[in-house]
Amino acid sequence: MPDLKRLLRAAPFGFVGTVERLGAATMADVPVDARTAVVRVDRVLQAPPAFGGLEGSSVTLQTAPDEPPLTPGASAAFFAEGLAFGESVALREVGRAPADELEAPLTQAPGQAPADPVADLQEEVAAERVREHAAEADAVILGRVVALAKVADTRPGEHDPDWWRATLRVFHVERGDLAGDRVEVLYANSLDVMWRAVPKPKASQGGMWLLHATEGELRRLAPFQLMHPEDLQPTQRLELLRGGEG
Repeated sequence: MPDLKRLLRAAPFGFVGTVERLGAATMADVPVDARTAVVRVDRVLQAPPAFGGLEGSSVTLQTAPDEPPLTPGASAAFFAEGLAFGESVALREVGRAPADELEAPLTQAPGQAPADPVADLQEEVAAERVREHAAEADAVILGRVVALAKVADTRPGEHDPDWWRATLRVFHVERGDLAGDRVEVLYANSLDVMWRAVPKPKASQGGMWLLHATEGELRRLAPFQLMHPEDLQPTQRLELLRGGEG
């Protein structure tokens, strides 16, 4: 079996899919060659939050040159990174696994939930990513959004981030130097491809926030900002974070 843990770490997108067409694409601006395929997403294994609705849709897949050629109707577990986004999604394959090796067993003990061969590996990968990313953050807190405001002096342009500011009520500081029970955090509210995956706080949203110090002109807008898809985590992941320390 391929190293699934490595693939889960390397590829933002993972899905079980069925090949529909070869030498074709779902997007007009994507170059097409013999290794380009249209693949139906049958089951999403993992995807960035902004792309959670891929199941049942068709995507363009530029297959890896070191993987066997595909045939129409074939199914596999594909692991890929983003290539282009627009009216559809185009992905670049980084690895592949047989679909049947990722399926849950057909039988299990009475009353026992079906096992998922991928779930344990995903938990391990998630734990490692959170710990690694938290180590790079300037502050790690538990908090809830109490106010949202658009930054008035943003300048529209190509890849404009559309800066907004969230005020968080701080319940717990796990790491960082924060004073008081409020902190202001800058985030890009734009859905442009450059900013789409950055967390976009919602009113009353709570969680574990991994904050990064702002620099340069952004410093006057807020002391911290959200920069990475993993900067917002469920509150429960604080224990996961602590579990890897020491």
